[in-house]
Amino acid sequence: MKNLSPDVKLGIGVILLLVIITTFAVIQRRGRQSYPSLSSLSSARDGALALKLWVEELQYPVDDRVLAHFAPPEDASIVFMLEPQFPTEADMSAVDRWVEDGGTLIAIGERYGMYSLIDHYDFFFHYPSDNAGTPSNETPLLDSPSAFDLTNTDIGITLGSERDDYVTLLSFQTQPVLVSFELGEGRVILGTVTESFTNIGLKQPGNPELVLNILALAKNKGTVWFDEWHHGVQSGEQILGPTDFLRRTPVGRSLLFVTFAVFFVFFLQGRGFGRPVPLPQEIKRRGALEHVTGIANLSRRAAHRSSVMMQYHDQIKRKLGQRYRLDPAMSDEEYVNTLAGYNPSIDKNELLNLLKRLKRPNISETEMVHLAVEASKWIDN
Repeated sequence: MKNLSPDVKLGIGVILLLVIITTFAVIQRRGRQSYPSLSSLSSARDGALALKLWVEELQYPVDDRVLAHFAPPEDASIVFMLEPQFPTEADMSAVDRWVEDGGTLIAIGERYGMYSLIDHYDFFFHYPSDNAGTPSNETPLLDSPSAFDLTNTDIGITLGSERDDYVTLLSFQTQPVLVSFELGEGRVILGTVTESFTNIGLKQPGNPELVLNILALAKNKGTVWFDEWHHGVQSGEQILGPTDFLRRTPVGRSLLFVTFAVFFVFFLQGRGFGRPVPLPQEIKRRGALEHVTGIANLSRRAAHRSSVMMQYHDQIKRKLGQRYRLDPAMSDEEYVNTLAGYNPSIDKNELLNLLKRLKRPNISETEMVHLAVEASKWIDN
């Protein structure tokens, strides 16, 4: 190792780094995949895999499709949106169209990601000061089965709304926790009874009966679809542009990693990118005369002679009339006569002639120089 060049040592280090990262990625891949709360793919305590399997045992067909673009399947009769993570207005518009055609939406959640869904239907979360107590049945609609225990139905958040067209199915401390309302030919059921739908919650007495009652409220008893789109389970076909390609595909991530490794090698070797920054003593600054000459040449090329002459014209009137508080906006004849009244030593004809010549358009460059010299004499004296 002592005889190896720095480049060889650096190459060996990069290879070892690649091996370590690859090994770590494989170990992490083999680890148990985690899912969000109330995911129908999760067997954790707060998952909803038991609900999905139980619905299948109840002879409800379950649609397991992974979508490239979010929209409830047209052949689905019931859609479960359990703790969805921030559905957009476009997503909810697709859900509304599906519900209006006769579908039943069952949306249950109490986390922040659920807020955009309930806000779409003009509901909001209400946080009770005391969570002690048991929810109560507020309607005879929950009668399939008719008698069930609600003592194991944990409530942490209730619902509130200014709407008056919904039916309160369950309440907690006079606030609704499960509501239903009609939308077109279909029905929407909103609730915060999340524990009743979890794997551990379905083992508690009373919770399966509550879920059965909610299922019985569906307009049509048919195919059930669990929304896993808003749990991050989406089809890999939706690659929108190079950014998604680099972030979501193995090839794209490999390219990013290789690019990072190459830049890391260059950084360790101390190789610069781009032109070197010059030292302060090497920077040659322009002199003041060069700036003045440059501005004069620009004005000369732009043929600003008339503007320059008008500037001299105004300077003469301001300078000579400053002592006597004369308005430079006065006409030349009136100005010269008024000035001569205060200062008789001024040659009226010469001054008036100069002011008139300064206002002439399309003067030549030579004439401009002569007029500037004459004007400077009046201004300086």
